[in-house]
Amino acid sequence: MTAVQAVQPQTEFYPTRIDLASDIRTQVVIILSQTLASSLDLKTQTKQAHWNVKGMDFIQLHELFDEMAGELEEFVDMVAERITALGAIAKGTARVAAKASILPEYPLDAVSGKEHLIALADR
Repeated sequence: MTAVQAVQPQTEFYPTRIDLASDIRTQVVIILSQTLASSLDLKTQTKQAHWNVKGMDFIQLHELFDEMAGELEEFVDMVAERITALGAIAKGTARVAAKASILPEYPLDAVSGKEHLIALADR
């Protein structure tokens, strides 16, 4: 199953004042749901780097990764709220995000600041 297939199309919507046709709303929700999943995944990967970075630049990178995760959290919240404004359900659990994310798995053996920077930049 591909990541796009993991994001199930929304077939029913809650009432909303948004006057988009159902087929367009469905397409937008699918794209936003994919974005939500991948953004949540990126946020947790950034926290992985924050928790595990070691080396001479530890404090600078530790703080940078935490700030990045905070910015991602705000973006995730905005995307989820757009989904619900369209009358759909924002599916944002860790399991859903992991299943639907288009990002590769984070290298759990990354330790040095350089390894974490490369891993995050690749994502």
